[in-house]
Amino acid sequence: MKLQTILLTLTIVISAPTLAASPEPQKGDREVEHTAISNQVMLNDRIVVEDGVIHLGDIFQGAERYADRVVAYAPRPGGRSIFDARWLKRVASAFKLNWVPRSAAERVVVERASQLISKDEIEALLHERLIAEGGDKESRVKLSNRTFTLNLPVGEDYLLGIDQISFDQATGRFSAIVAWGNGKDERRRITGRLERLVEVPVLSNRFMKGDIIGKDDIEWIEVSQSRLQRTALTDASRLIGMAAKRAISEGKPVSANDIRRPKVVNKGEIVVMVLSTPMMRLTAKGKALESGGTGDTIRISNSQTSTVVEGVITGPGHIRIDGPVNLAMR
Repeated sequence: MKLQTILLTLTIVISAPTLAASPEPQKGDREVEHTAISNQVMLNDRIVVEDGVIHLGDIFQGAERYADRVVAYAPRPGGRSIFDARWLKRVASAFKLNWVPRSAAERVVVERASQLISKDEIEALLHERLIAEGGDKESRVKLSNRTFTLNLPVGEDYLLGIDQISFDQATGRFSAIVAWGNGKDERRRITGRLERLVEVPVLSNRFMKGDIIGKDDIEWIEVSQSRLQRTALTDASRLIGMAAKRAISEGKPVSANDIRRPKVVNKGEIVVMVLSTPMMRLTAKGKALESGGTGDTIRISNSQTSTVVEGVITGPGHIRIDGPVNLAMR
């Protein structure tokens, strides 16, 4: 007996859409079987419905007194359904409409109007709830589905809310049920993460190798702390005046490995070595064995003796020697 009941229920569920897509005149419409609508009937060009059902008049112009007859279920809000020539001909014949398809390729597209709820609106709603659950106020909600949108029926005010939520403070991960309407069948499960945000300086334009970064080249963005690389710079002063070591894209955090001091001494360049003490100041010429910027320590070869020493670049063509006098200048 249980098996018969289950099979009967399954048959009803499977058959319901078929019945809705294959409308027949009701018993009270017997005159339809004998009287065809004489007016020329045409398909509507663009069909947008707001209700959960599609009426004959939504599809056909000239359906007249049968225009209010329900012929199919409407798609979900924001969705669309396509009805082909065969289905259209069957409906027209059922109601004795003066219409035949021009070709087998003829069809109509029915769209369901909706109230669009954006991803930002959902994230704002979730943020408020997650803060109440103990989340960090200086954070943001990021849904796993980056293209998330929610389409609600039009014509009524639906109270949108969070029905259930599960939140792990240690990882920031959550899952929740978004509900609207009566909340029974109108629900959607979403997942995501609550992330702490950090402000970081980024370049407003693409920089090529050797380009010098100025104050006006910097803007600020917020990024997730968990996704920020350890070498990313968060202090703009460490960017200003530096040169790009390689091409750097705009709008992305800059790594310490992406920049260097601007070169003021090139390898092979003749430079002036300066050694100062409280009692004297000595200078000599040398050949730079490495390139570098102000503040970099490089090796220099004394032009007269070929002695190699290390010095700190103090400016274009000038090296400060901190080693012993007899080693640097001999």
